[in-house]
Amino acid sequence: MISAAELTGITYVLGAITFEEICAVDKEISELRESTHETNALHELCIESAKEHLIESVSAEEISGTKTDENIYFITGPNAFPEIPTELSQVIEILKLSVRKVDMDIIAMKLLQNFEKRMHDLEMGISSTRNGSKEIKTLESHYSDLLNLYYDYNSWLPGRFTAVADHLMELSEKIEHLKQSN
Repeated sequence: MISAAELTGITYVLGAITFEEICAVDKEISELRESTHETNALHELCIESAKEHLIESVSAEEISGTKTDENIYFITGPNAFPEIPTELSQVIEILKLSVRKVDMDIIAMKLLQNFEKRMHDLEMGISSTRNGSKEIKTLESHYSDLLNLYYDYNSWLPGRFTAVADHLMELSEKIEHLKQSN
């Protein structure tokens, strides 16, 4: 079975790939390596890789030539350090896979919308918290996750998340104010 780094290498080379295609690529690579292919383990690898932002899931509308397609695609994420399997070029020929062009402007817009929703949710959580260090710790944890994600996305898609920085600073100040009032 492929590793997480190889998964990101495959998405990097192909631009975007469906889970079914990942399974087919892994099966071919496993056969060439004379190793095992496990669909369930591969599914878990994709879930964990998405959680760690090694890969990101996108819809067909973000991929050129797939507008009517209903598949979910994976692309290389902001935390990826791709490792291209040596067998990949052979597997691409065997499976007749083609490189897909990803529209990073649409992806950035959707990620920004999702990010803004998460900041709004955090802001509502701050507003509804009256007291309690446990609640404040939870808010701080959510803020920390957002801050880390901001740095990941901002380095991955430079210049597209600049407005987020100011809003994050405001949220930090509100959490600090909440902590001081308790």
